[in-house]
Amino acid sequence: MDELITYSVYLPFLLSAMLGWLFIPRVLILSHRKRLFDMPDERKTHDMPVPRLGGITFLPILLMCVCLVLGFWMTRQFPFPVGELETLIIRFVLLFVGMMMLYLVGVVDDLIGVSYQAKFMVQIACAVLFPLSGLWIHDLSGLFWVNEIPDWVGIPLTVFVVVYVTNAINLIDGVDGLAAGICFVALLTLGMAASVKGQYLFMVVAFGMLGILLPFWSYNVFGNIEKGNKIFMGDTGSLTLGYLVSFLLIYMASGAGVSFPREMLVIGLSTMVVPMFDIVRVVMARIRNHRNPFLPDKNHIHHKLLRTGIGSRWVMLILVLTSLIIVLVTMWCVKAQIDTTWIFFIVLGVWLVFDYSVNYFIYKNHRQRYE
Repeated sequence: MDELITYSVYLPFLLSAMLGWLFIPRVLILSHRKRLFDMPDERKTHDMPVPRLGGITFLPILLMCVCLVLGFWMTRQFPFPVGELETLIIRFVLLFVGMMMLYLVGVVDDLIGVSYQAKFMVQIACAVLFPLSGLWIHDLSGLFWVNEIPDWVGIPLTVFVVVYVTNAINLIDGVDGLAAGICFVALLTLGMAASVKGQYLFMVVAFGMLGILLPFWSYNVFGNIEKGNKIFMGDTGSLTLGYLVSFLLIYMASGAGVSFPREMLVIGLSTMVVPMFDIVRVVMARIRNHRNPFLPDKNHIHHKLLRTGIGSRWVMLILVLTSLIIVLVTMWCVKAQIDTTWIFFIVLGVWLVFDYSVNYFIYKNHRQRYE
């Protein structure tokens, strides 16, 4: 068992982190030579061109990491039920097919731009791959007092959740380190949840992506634009990262009560509360103002925090800590055996208090500036 944990947690994490430190500097060199930059505009928080292709390292490194670890598994001849292994391979192969589709769309978007309609169509096509592999939401684990749900509800709900979570990560990526930080919390939580039931391939993928995020986060947050060592993940990174997180959540929901304890689903969903609730708030505000809900603006939670007068690093730190606090509150509620639906309302209350607090500090900062 200890050896399996080593090959499922420490090995993929260290391998991917090492490959990240190796490849990201090379992407920086390529970006500067070919002048592949994210140009500043009225919606961006940076005022100088910055390379935006950090995300092109995510999928190749993860694939190398997973394949190397599987190779180690085979050479060590770890016992795996044949039927279970075949099912896992089908699901994870189709995961990587979907990630590759979004990866290619992201690369094109980062280089020349892609319309939001085209991105939605590709996201839907990628989401459909999950039910094709036999993976969809079967059980809501008591959320809104619903447990098992029929396939005709679970399959379209799965497609919706995949598109929702993928876009949530894509849209929250507006401040240095924010999307990577929130996904780091999510992947760590999901990876630890997988260890409860010995979902080893799940752990390899989760901790493999965790390792990649570590060097990227360092360059993204602490890199210096003038020295040329700062980089963004771009849509390539945020789309593939969001799709991976959605896969792990759907995998958890599909196995609720079997592969995972039922209460793990609400803990997994709590890791995405900040970006998912923010989308709902932003879309409602756009509809209320008679604007297209799909067109970008500067009303996301990180934009609001910037309007309080604090710097971008504080914005990132506050939102990542908020995400972590929500996860810890959810864990405490689960341990206290509080009903899943009431946990949702407690988490919603935490979010609303946070959002209204941000509104108060925006008002306070605005009043101080014009007094």
